[in-house]
This record gives sequence, structure tokens and C-alpha cells, in this order.
Amino acid sequence: MLINPTLKKAATVLLAGVLAAGMFAGCGSGNSGSTASPAASSTAASSAASTASQAPAAGSEAPAGEATIRIAWWGNQLRNDTTTAMLNAYVAENPHIKYEAEFTDWSGYWDKLATQAASNNLPDIIQQDYAYIAQYHSKGQLANLTEQVDAGRLDISDVSESILSLGSFDGQLYALCAGVNAVGMLYNTRLAAEAGVDVPLRFTYQELMDMNAKVFAATGVRGETPGGNGGITMMSRDVGEVFFDVANGKIGSSEATVLRYFQQVKSTITSDWSVTVDVMQESSTAGVENSTLSTVKSWNTFPGGSNMMAAHQAPMDDELAMVMYPAVDDATKESMYLRPAMFFSITESSTNKEAAADILNYYTNSEAAQDLLRAERGVPVSSKMADYLSPQLEPVQQKIFAYIAEVTEVAVPFDPPQPAGANEVNKLLDDLTDLVRYGELSPEDAAARFLPEANDILAKATA
Repeated sequence: MLINPTLKKAATVLLAGVLAAGMFAGCGSGNSGSTASPAASSTAASSAASTASQAPAAGSEAPAGEATIRIAWWGNQLRNDTTTAMLNAYVAENPHIKYEAEFTDWSGYWDKLATQAASNNLPDIIQQDYAYIAQYHSKGQLANLTEQVDAGRLDISDVSESILSLGSFDGQLYALCAGVNAVGMLYNTRLAAEAGVDVPLRFTYQELMDMNAKVFAATGVRGETPGGNGGITMMSRDVGEVFFDVANGKIGSSEATVLRYFQQVKSTITSDWSVTVDVMQESSTAGVENSTLSTVKSWNTFPGGSNMMAAHQAPMDDELAMVMYPAVDDATKESMYLRPAMFFSITESSTNKEAAADILNYYTNSEAAQDLLRAERGVPVSSKMADYLSPQLEPVQQKIFAYIAEVTEVAVPFDPPQPAGANEVNKLLDDLTDLVRYGELSPEDAAARFLPEANDILAKATA
């Protein structure tokens, strides 16, 4: 196996203080690492308020005066339901506060935020992603949460410094992690059993392709391999490289790794067992509930994070399981990591920062909030809340927590936040990936185009 026992000391770099003894814990980006990337479902915005009054959550100082807080997030229907239930519970305890929820799918979310930022109309609280926090911080659009911590409105005493550091700049907190997760492969256990496939916790790309072929031969259900940013990032980490070399403002993946990535894309799409390009494209806008895995068009998929397991499982009768990402056959480094599922930030333009901080405090430290959120965004970052929630978990959450415990045993530090221009680079990668899949570009030509064009994007973004 590729797991190096000497790396186990790094396992708690991210989760130190989050996983208490005996506590098995289980954050996503909307970016899927799968060749059939499912987008989150888009739902009309909702808002609610209540009139019952109780004391605020422990560790918080109730904001004075009435306020309406706009809060935005991306997500699927499960996330929408759990988040609005939590917000309803909050306003029931704080009748002087109302909220307006704004949610959409991953791509639509960022387009909308960009428009709102341009018109100085950002919501008070925004769900943030690791790929975007540096960009929003550099433009002065995120409020300094340390000020709310110092004022006693936001209690982070049970959150580890390693987790807080992921949303910090120059020692100041600007984005509070909403949960912890890890990348991996989700798969249908029934189909694997029918095909006689024993899926190991970790495997190589060749072993994955062999499993895909075996499942397809036995069941007629196709398979996937990783693609996009998730795929090339992990391939790079496998050999000690970093996809975005933030320190030097360029792509850190070598020419050999970039070519290997596009060759893998070509090898996958030309295999009989592969999910077809048309199905991939259809699923990319169909929502998690209608993903290739959830609709049994594929026996496996590569979501943005382990927290997505619950959303994939919800519409299915077959049980799902999760294992680690495949590694390249000649991997020299451990590549698995723990990461923030996502963050919450208060915007600098908000005129209700105190009330917004109290909501974040409730999200982080309230037992009532955990009862409703059910770790949908990942393992709670408060060790106290993680301990509280653990005994109550439903089977799918137990699987997520157990998977995170497995990753914790081998995890190495996560890459730095993506730099300005990263999203354009990721789009370039996706576009070239599609051209290879459709046979309009060879892996060699795609690789030859990617590095110079990507580096040019990064150079212009920081000029």
C-alpha cells in the first residue's frame, strides 16, 4: 500500500483539538473531482422568522436591536433544509433577529456574489470556499472576525488553532470553517458485491480502472475516474508537487504530471466501462440527487468532499461507502489530506456585524444547531460539539466520521488557498479536459496548451 507509517504524525495537523479520544470525525467544495461532476441543486431563495424568545447560545452576547441578516450559501436540497431549520431555531431564540436566505448552485452562487460585490450589495454572511477566500480578503470584502472573538460574540475556544489558521490572514480570522472533510471515492456497495470487487481503502489508478472494468462486465453499470482540479491536484501531490505554486505565482505541476493527467482522461473516456461524455455533461447540471451515482449510471464517483456522502445517499436504496483517492502507480508521497468543507465569513460591507457574529456563534457552539445541521457540512469544528453529536449520528454520518478517522491516520497538510486567477485556470483545465474527452484535442496538445496559458492567467491576475 502507498500509506507511509512515518507520516502518521502529521495526521492531526488539521484536526488537532477537533477529534476527541474515541471520537471519529467526517468539509466540500462545490468543485467535484469526478469526471461526472454533479452540481448542487438550485432552489428558490427562502426566508423565515420566529417570535419565541430564549437566551442566546452559550458563549455569545446577544446583539442589541432588531436586524435582518442576509445569509448566502450554495448547496443541494438537504443543505438548504438543514440550514434553514437551524436559522429558524436561531430566530426562535432571538425574536429581534430575522433572516433572508439566498442560495443557489455552485456556479450560480459565485456569479451572483461577484455581481453583488460589484454593486456593494453583498449579504451579511456568505458561505466561502478555500478557492475564494484569498481573493475576497485581498479586496477587503471580508470582515475581521477576530474583533468579534475579542468582543465575546464569537466563541472559538473549542476550535483548534490548525483549523482556525485555514481562514486566517496575518494572524487574524476572516473565515470560520463550517466543517471538516476529505476527498475520496464514493461507491455503490451492492454493485461492487455483485461484481465480486473488494474495494480497498487505497488503490492505484490502474487498480481503479481494473475495478471499473470488472463492475461493468458483471453489472453493465459504468465507472468514473477523477478529473478536473481534484484529479490533477492529487496527481501532483502524489509526486511531491503542488498544482498552484502560490509562492511563485505559477502552476507547480510539472509537464510530466500535466501530460499524465490528460492521458488518464483519454484512457478513461475511450474505455468501454467509462461513463459517456453526454452523461457527464447532463449530470454536471442535474444536482447531487440526480448524479450518475445517485441514479446508478455509475457505480462510483469523486465528490468534492466526504460531507457530500449524505446528499448522494439520500435518494438511494443501495448503501454507499467511501474510500480514499487513487494514487498514481509511481507515487512518492502521501497525498491524502483533511480540509475545510467550506467557511462562513461576515462581509465588511455588513451593517449588522454583531448580529451576524451571533448567528455564526450559534452555528458553531449550539447543541440545538447541531441537532438540526447533522454534520451536513462536515464534522463540527468545535470539539465539544463534535463530542455532543457523535452518539446521535445516523448510519451515513457514522460512515463519514469513520472515513475521516481513516484519513486522519495518514493525512498530510493541505495546499495553500488558491491564488487570484485560479478559477479561470480551473475553467481552462475543464475546457481542455472536455476537448480531450470529445476527441477534439490530443493529450499531448492539451498539455502543451495548458501550462503556458495557465501561467499567463496567473501572471495577469497578480499584475
